[in-house]
Amino acid sequence: MASGQSSVLQEELTCPVCLDLYRDPHLLPCGHNFCKTCLDRLKRQADRGRFRCPECRDSHRCNSAFQKNFKLANIADDYRHRRRQSARAVSASVPCDYCPPVAAEAGGFAVKTCLKCEVSMCQEHVRPHLELPAFKEHPLSDPLNDLWRRKCPDHDELYRYYCLDDKVCVCNACTIEGGHSGHTIKTLKNTMKDLKMSLDKQMYRVERKFSLAEKKLQEQREKERQNKVQKERQNKVKVQCFIIRLRQCSRTHWDTNGPAIQKNVSRIGQDQARLQEVRCGLEGLLQESDPFRFIQVRLTRCRRQLRKDLFYPEYVDMETEVLGVMMEDEMRKFLDQELPCHITAAINSLCETNGEEEEAEGNEEDAAEEDDDDEDDFLDDSSEEEMRSEGEEEEEEVRRERKRRRRGDEEVRRGEKKRRR
Repeated sequence: MASGQSSVLQEELTCPVCLDLYRDPHLLPCGHNFCKTCLDRLKRQADRGRFRCPECRDSHRCNSAFQKNFKLANIADDYRHRRRQSARAVSASVPCDYCPPVAAEAGGFAVKTCLKCEVSMCQEHVRPHLELPAFKEHPLSDPLNDLWRRKCPDHDELYRYYCLDDKVCVCNACTIEGGHSGHTIKTLKNTMKDLKMSLDKQMYRVERKFSLAEKKLQEQREKERQNKVQKERQNKVKVQCFIIRLRQCSRTHWDTNGPAIQKNVSRIGQDQARLQEVRCGLEGLLQESDPFRFIQVRLTRCRRQLRKDLFYPEYVDMETEVLGVMMEDEMRKFLDQELPCHITAAINSLCETNGEEEEAEGNEEDAAEEDDDDEDDFLDDSSEEEMRSEGEEEEEEVRRERKRRRRGDEEVRRGEKKRRR
């Protein structure tokens, strides 16, 4: 559990640029921290006086004064100090080569290792190396328990040099009489310095390529945004044109059927006026107190008025099939092949609605015929057969007239469909 917490803490205290613990961290306005040296490197690589945060890609000015994060710096320094103490505690397990085994187990652990003498020494035995001039040139390091890995297996000497030709570590004897004689040789310290410089240059090239890729990415995103805006603008214009064409089709259809509708309205108004006159006559007749006069008026004038047929107009509906074909043509011009299924569904819905309306009209006609039959019940028994025969003949004639009108209207509609197609 403690190891997991330490790993999380180390991750939070690691600079995302150099991947090492923060050293002199500075806080950006976006809330991310970076080492001072890493921040200076980002500024040197900036383009047009601005650089981007490696974490969130926010843009910042190079000449801005970024504040040091003192709390984070103190936490990072404390963690670094504790980690060194922990490493020293682990390295303290290396026993002193001069102390007896019993004394070493009692606490005589090594504090330094002499790379020239190849021995590890405790605090007491390391004093001569620190005080006597004879040991002044002896290099000391933290206690090492892997000296055998640092020795040349051929000459039993510590590696002190690096062969640039063979890319391997070599000892002093290898450079003189071994297989690396005459090769380009450098000390391990200078080799590490050169490699770090090379890595720094590679890091610089990688960061430049990363900045270039980021720039290209921003350009592509900007082009994508512009294309999207242009496409939306074009689609908006197309939609507006499509709506205008549909309105024109609807207006044309209304102009074609409008006069017939107005004619039907006029005929229905005439029937309404006649019925109002009959209604007033019936109300006056109901007030009649003379039985003979009541029967005479009922059998003559009222019967003739009641037997007159009403005007049943041929309802001029919106020709959904023709309008649907026009809409389909316009839609194909508008979107080519993107919405054919939706158009078909809309046309089918319109056709179903038209069928329901025709069925409702048929039901209304049946109800009207039933009302006519109910009116026949008011006739006198003495003239019932005569009136039925007359009524049947008149009704048959009216039905024939309606059929002729429907056929004529259907022929007109078919002609209009063919002409518009």
